[in-house]
Order: sequence, then structure tokens, then C-alpha cells
Amino acid sequence: MTAHPAPASPTGGFTLVEILVSMTILSVASLSMGSLLFQAARQAGATSSAAHQTAAVQGALAQYDVVPFDQLIAGTTCVTVSDPEFPHERCVTIVNVNSKAKNVTVTITPSGNGILQPVSTTIKRTISGNGNPLKTQ
Repeated sequence: MTAHPAPASPTGGFTLVEILVSMTILSVASLSMGSLLFQAARQAGATSSAAHQTAAVQGALAQYDVVPFDQLIAGTTCVTVSDPEFPHERCVTIVNVNSKAKNVTVTITPSGNGILQPVSTTIKRTISGNGNPLKTQ
């Protein structure tokens, strides 16, 4: 006599269809998360570039804010800065408003960055009296 094996119990394990459905759902969720992470990384890069651009403008304005008034010569000067963090071109334009006032405009144009636009900021430098606040002469 041959013994017949007992039928398999229907409650043990997952079916192939259940595994395929769960893998499909997991794949869709992973792709969605990857897309979100890519967008977040791009936004973080843009924010970092904007912070570098703001620092470049402030640094240039600070330099021209401490230059003696008489040494501010009217004209435009452009310099290409090849900083690996933020490569850009800095243009400074000095305009004589009158004998006691000058406008200093700093324009920062990012190079190699399609996200940021050029930024310009102007300060007005003035001198009062005869330009000698300590009256040493």
C-alpha cells in the first residue's frame, strides 16, 4: 500500500500574487521618495548659491564702504572671481552725483549657474564739510 501525503494547509505563507503586488507598491513608493529627495537636494543647492551670492555682494560693498571718499574714482571695474564655491563676475560702478556724493553699485553675475540671476545693490557715499572730521589741517 502506498501512503498519500496529507494536503498542504492553505494558511501557511504568501502567494506569488501577494508578493508581486507588495513589490509593485514598494517600487512606486521608492520612486516617489527618490523624486522628492532629488528636488530637496536641488533646492538646497540653490539656497546655498543664493547665500554665497548675498555674501559676495555684502563683501564687495563693505570693501567700498571703507575706501576713503577721495579715492573712489568714477567708472566701472569688472573682475572675474573663480572661487570653486561660487564662481562669478563682480562689476563695480562708481558715479559722481555731485562733489559731495557718489553712488557705488555692485553687480554680482553668477557664472555656470542657471538658477541665479545677477544681483545689483547701490550705496550712496557722501562726505560732509571739508572731508577732514578731525580738523588736523
